[in-house]
Amino acid sequence: MLARGLALLAGLALPFSFAPTEWWLIAPLSIALFYFLLQEQTPRECLIRGALFGLAYFGIGVHWVYHSLHLFGAAIAPLAVLLTMVFVMVMAVFPSLTAWVWAHWRQPSSQSSSSSSLIRNALLFTALWVIAELLRGKIMGGFPWILVGYSQTAGPLGSFAPWIGVYGLSACVVLFAAFLVCVVSTRGVKQFLVAGVMVMLVLVAALANRIEVSTPVGDPLAVRLVQANIPQELKFSQERLNNSLRQYASLTQQNLGSHFDNGGLVIWPETAIPTFFDVVDDYFEPFTSALSARGIEVLSGGFYREEDRTYNSVRQLGGKKALYQKRHLVPFGEFMPMRFLLDFAAAFIQIPMSDLSPGTGPHVPLSLRGVEVGVSICYEDVYGEEMRALLPTSTLLVNVSNDAWFGPTAAPHQHEQKARMRAREFARPLVRVTNTGVSSSINHLGQVEGRIAHDTQGILDVTVQPREGMTLYAKTGNWPVFLWALAVLLVAILQRRFTFTR
Repeated sequence: MLARGLALLAGLALPFSFAPTEWWLIAPLSIALFYFLLQEQTPRECLIRGALFGLAYFGIGVHWVYHSLHLFGAAIAPLAVLLTMVFVMVMAVFPSLTAWVWAHWRQPSSQSSSSSSLIRNALLFTALWVIAELLRGKIMGGFPWILVGYSQTAGPLGSFAPWIGVYGLSACVVLFAAFLVCVVSTRGVKQFLVAGVMVMLVLVAALANRIEVSTPVGDPLAVRLVQANIPQELKFSQERLNNSLRQYASLTQQNLGSHFDNGGLVIWPETAIPTFFDVVDDYFEPFTSALSARGIEVLSGGFYREEDRTYNSVRQLGGKKALYQKRHLVPFGEFMPMRFLLDFAAAFIQIPMSDLSPGTGPHVPLSLRGVEVGVSICYEDVYGEEMRALLPTSTLLVNVSNDAWFGPTAAPHQHEQKARMRAREFARPLVRVTNTGVSSSINHLGQVEGRIAHDTQGILDVTVQPREGMTLYAKTGNWPVFLWALAVLLVAILQRRFTFTR
């Protein structure tokens, strides 16, 4: 019982390695404890301990799902609790199965005293963890939230992001944790060898931090972030529409001084215009014409309709009205997955504009003020593999989001952390603007240079330097770490079978 309680405790601790606390050291320590608790256990016991770890990990890490469903999705509390519990249990399957499969394919217990066997088992556990995270990012549209690699956004291993991406960082963290258990479990030369590998990993990370993988291009761009902080429950109210539009226009024009003498870009968040663009074009025409005369473009979230399809979109309000249509939709929020099974739940959840169509065609940047702007909407910036399509053309990344769905939870800060990781992976500045916060300007190293706090109305004027160049991760995506994990798994399976046939 003590061991199971410790597995639960390890899972409870892991979310604190992510934003807003970002105690990055907790991630390898938590996983090291979990991995230690799996040693010498039966597959069934590993399955149970993995499930307890996962329930705690996701129960704390994604508790905001309840707020989204109940407070803003209008689901009654019991249904919101039930759906959240089901969701957490589904997520817990991944670490649970990781532990179970590892217990089946690890080196036999008769060889567990061997240092080489301990190292091979550590590599196997790392490979299985990464494969589980990759699967979690793909199944049913994917949910790659609080991946272990995100714990290193500002941690010492984060400098590997432009080279191996967030899944590669997960591999580094888990391998470091498993090697920590090996150091405790081994003696002699191999103990020092494993410890040396761990030290080398940290030293190489420190050196990688000194390598510039992108270069400035063109002139700096003046950018204004506008966060109106309109409550979610009022956002789609028809009687509040005109007031919302006036609010955004007013904040845009407020103290628009010398910072924009050479023009610039103003960014409004996702669904800042909570209706169709063509409904408000005439209303905004005098406003956008006055700004265009000063060389200022406005980019806003809203809805675009075409025949019987509706798209969650970002559009240039003036000029050529450049348009981006969201491609990766959020399950339940923007479409109902497995509708033939889940229509009963949809009847109890009221989410405006929740039956949208995905954008099609190539994901290309928008040309604004001579800058190639790579746009993503809300959840899309969680998928680094998909955002690679914007490179190398994009010299500035922009994400607009509506994080009001998360309520006063850790989720808005977790979402910002993911945007910071994308900036590091692609070595590009990234500007993210949300309805109720957190809105921020992030440099190419993933560092926040300016921020509008959560649940605050305000504007933020920043100067952004576009950058060019292709990182290794932008070129290869997740394939190298995926193939490495598969190779480790294949070798482990072959070794296991060879052991039994001798």
